[in-house]
Amino acid sequence: ARDAFDDEDYDESLQICDDALGTGDEGEKVALLCHRSKTFLAVGLAQEAFADAVDAVALEGDNSEALLRLGIAAYEIGAYAKAREALERGVGAEPSGTSRRATTMKWLEKAKTAEMKARDGGEDASPHANDERFKRAWYQSQTHATVEIFARGVTADALTLDFNDACDVLRVTIDALSGGDAHAKMYDPYILELKLFGAVDRESGVVNVSPAKVEIRMKKKTPGHWNDLERRPGGGLSTSSVNAYSEVKPQADKRTAKDWDALEAELDAELSEEKPEGEAALNELFQKIYMNADDDTRRAMNKSFQESAGTVLSTDWKDVGSKTVTPEAP
Repeated sequence: ARDAFDDEDYDESLQICDDALGTGDEGEKVALLCHRSKTFLAVGLAQEAFADAVDAVALEGDNSEALLRLGIAAYEIGAYAKAREALERGVGAEPSGTSRRATTMKWLEKAKTAEMKARDGGEDASPHANDERFKRAWYQSQTHATVEIFARGVTADALTLDFNDACDVLRVTIDALSGGDAHAKMYDPYILELKLFGAVDRESGVVNVSPAKVEIRMKKKTPGHWNDLERRPGGGLSTSSVNAYSEVKPQADKRTAKDWDALEAELDAELSEEKPEGEAALNELFQKIYMNADDDTRRAMNKSFQESAGTVLSTDWKDVGSKTVTPEAP
């Protein structure tokens, strides 16, 4: 796996780790998790890297490599306080004079600086103020707006949705998780607050919690096209402030087949009449491709999009996996 990584064959490196971890051999599990965490970061999958590092530290809490991996991954997802804590432990666990200790100290200084800047900017040192741990997408029709949060392994019990009185501010909270699905492990709650472009009907929304994502479908109080999901300062259709929140309980996949058939028929009928247009339609297409793709295709899409600053979207991992994708002119 290390040789493949050094050759920048990250797909092969990940596959070797996956196969070895699948054997159930506990002897090298921490080392494999640490290496897979490092490889995940190399292909831009910070949340997956963080999950593997959490597992490694859970198995060996004083392992300096595991603590270094946890610190770097936590830094990359914006959890600067957690990064600092892990890296401080990593410095203490590694003997003086080693290259790993020097690397850990370098990342520790970066984490401290980032944490201080977050505080000086009036934000919480944790990523709560602008939580970007999970990728998000949204699309709309004339009557509905749908938000998707690509958080794996979230349960309905861990999810809370709140609206303000005017129903134009949505707050999503995912509790701290420690379940069996590594992708769902988090030290801190995930909090997302959206100042919606327009007001919605609280009673007509649908929340679907699946193993791969959370989908929130909201009915617009006033049908029409939204210029964006969120209103700009001083703009949008409503300027009401957040005062009292009323809670909306999510629904897990616990309905009967008959209930789901009825719901799907209703949604299909509506969507067949009102299709997204322009950029929204393109975003919806990309979302469908991503959700139905295999791991190699998803890695290719993530890597190409991030390295090219959003100007290239490739689905061919063999083409982009071993090179840096350069931005292209629009």
